[in-house]
Amino acid sequence: MSSFINIQGVSKTFKEKEILKNVTFSLQKGEILSLVGTSGSGKSTFLRILAGLETATKGKVLIDGNDISLTKPQNRPIGMVFQQPLLFPHMNVLENVMYGLEMSGDKKRENKRSAKDYIQRVGLGEVMHHYPSELSGGQQQRVSLIRSLILKPKLLLLDEPFSSLDLQLRKELRQWVLNVFKEEGTTVLFVTHDRDEAYEMGDRVAVLHEGRFLQIGTPEEIYYRPGSSFVASFMSDGLTLPRRQFIHASHLCVSSSGHDLHYPNWEGTVLQKLFVAGTNIHEVWVEELDQNLNLPLEGTSSHEKIWLYAKEENIQTFQKEE
Repeated sequence: MSSFINIQGVSKTFKEKEILKNVTFSLQKGEILSLVGTSGSGKSTFLRILAGLETATKGKVLIDGNDISLTKPQNRPIGMVFQQPLLFPHMNVLENVMYGLEMSGDKKRENKRSAKDYIQRVGLGEVMHHYPSELSGGQQQRVSLIRSLILKPKLLLLDEPFSSLDLQLRKELRQWVLNVFKEEGTTVLFVTHDRDEAYEMGDRVAVLHEGRFLQIGTPEEIYYRPGSSFVASFMSDGLTLPRRQFIHASHLCVSSSGHDLHYPNWEGTVLQKLFVAGTNIHEVWVEELDQNLNLPLEGTSSHEKIWLYAKEENIQTFQKEE
């Protein structure tokens, strides 16, 4: 199957500083890629290049076989949803959703019917004639999303669209959004700094660090088999060891005594109990490695000493660091 979106060697240099370095990847039609990275890693610059708001120093952007690298932003088959909904305050929900559709001639009635259908589908029928100031944050972001979706973009870019919402609303909205994308068959690049959000939303996850894609893979591949110490520390759970080695938390064994243990082993101090997704998790400090680790432990209390160890075959060695 040929790729629907092809990014070929996109680089960006600004004042002799490399912001993006040879970014290359492809997406299938209807695929969702979560792009995650720390602040300053180049995520926003990359989105702006795809949207046509900035020009790459080199490289190509191809959509459905067509090179759009020099195409003006307004002529690109790309939609974008930002952190803030950016709705027109003087337009009601229906008018905001219809904005951008061709409103002349015989299409006006058809476009209005289509907009109403979208609004009903996402549960906003009762507020169709309300203005943005009368909507909740979650409702505003839904309007922003369907305003982009109704234009049927070949690629939809989302720049941390849930970051301004509270935790519960974020969870509810991203599940709703995921369902809508799959129903529509929308190809999506979803940018977030939230690890759990990246795993939940993406068919695949890309980790961007200092302008370079360190690893792209399924959520399971990234979480259980990180390809570098940075990806391990940023996207996984476990202990990062000297000499580019890593032990995933699922391979760590715990003992209340340091006697007769497999080598190597590390002493840990239980700091506190956390309650995550209905499971008791304990935060453990491993002083020798200067690392915190979250583990499901039973029958332990704060400040208690424990020992961690792993079988040698479960210790992963990374290739040379990027």
